[in-house]
Amino acid sequence: MKAYQESIFGTFKGQDVLAYTFENSLGYCFEVMNYGATILEYQTPDKNGDFANIVLGFERFDDYVGNSPKHGASVGPVAGRIAKASFELNEQSYQLEVNNGQNCNHSGSTGWDSVIFQTEEVTNDGVTFYTERLDGTGGFPGNLKIWISYSLSEKGELEISYQIQTDQDSLVNPTNHSYFNLSGDFSQPIDQHILQLHTKGVYPIAPDGVPAKEADANRGFVKGLQKGLELKEIFADQDEQIQVVSGLDHPFALDKEQEEAGYLYDAASGRYLTFRTDAPCVVTYSANFVDESVILNGRPMIQHNGLALEAQALPDAIHSDLKDQVILKAGHIFTSTTVYFAGVQ
Repeated sequence: MKAYQESIFGTFKGQDVLAYTFENSLGYCFEVMNYGATILEYQTPDKNGDFANIVLGFERFDDYVGNSPKHGASVGPVAGRIAKASFELNEQSYQLEVNNGQNCNHSGSTGWDSVIFQTEEVTNDGVTFYTERLDGTGGFPGNLKIWISYSLSEKGELEISYQIQTDQDSLVNPTNHSYFNLSGDFSQPIDQHILQLHTKGVYPIAPDGVPAKEADANRGFVKGLQKGLELKEIFADQDEQIQVVSGLDHPFALDKEQEEAGYLYDAASGRYLTFRTDAPCVVTYSANFVDESVILNGRPMIQHNGLALEAQALPDAIHSDLKDQVILKAGHIFTSTTVYFAGVQ
């Protein structure tokens, strides 16, 4: 590994925002900042040996403030929607911020995607960020201690690890919200990308985005994804689950007997992306909602310009038999690791 680089990417509420860049001997390059523990770049080669960033992001720090698409952000303490912005835990009721219809999405405005983390440790291989979250923040119980670690391997693997502690029972279900476009050109849609998931089924979503609590393996697009399917075929699928959100915005139950969770491939560049995780689900989001105020590489955002592969537990699991996956008991430690790798074929 080459020597890491530290730079000031911007300022937020009077504090410097630090960015860290890591590069290996093959030329892979990864950059992350301490605001929201947010991924800025993942530079990988194409079939011609040319390197490009394959993670959607902005050139200026100010564009990350109020980052509604959550480009590159670490999302927590709870990713995804919580129905009716409320839940019960230990016979107590908790009311959360309502920010998505009647629901709370991505922990609301107090989520740690808008927090400046401390840099606890940095080496030539990666960085560990740390922050604390006070009891009652956003309506969630417990004083949380949060460590998020990123590393780049000599092969070019990008690893994300979480470690979280609480002093009282709370909800924890973090993820990373990077969008991948393997062409490296964010003005182009990902229609030609092929997506394969090692999945046991999709959790169908209601019109407000809250998922069902049982996976459905019988839908045509699910069977297609198990084999590998061009995303444009999914976007054109007349299944009401696709049409209700004009693409993918769905949790998939992962087949834990498979080492890899999934695979994304772009024939034009030759890039492929694999990912593996110890999380039980992956939420796929294909940038269906277009906000033309979001400017990427000098151009307004277009629909389907990236695919988020969010490794986590099922959103709204607290309202299901899967609640134990998202309840962190006092004195226990939550850990989770996800590894992405962009190669060429």
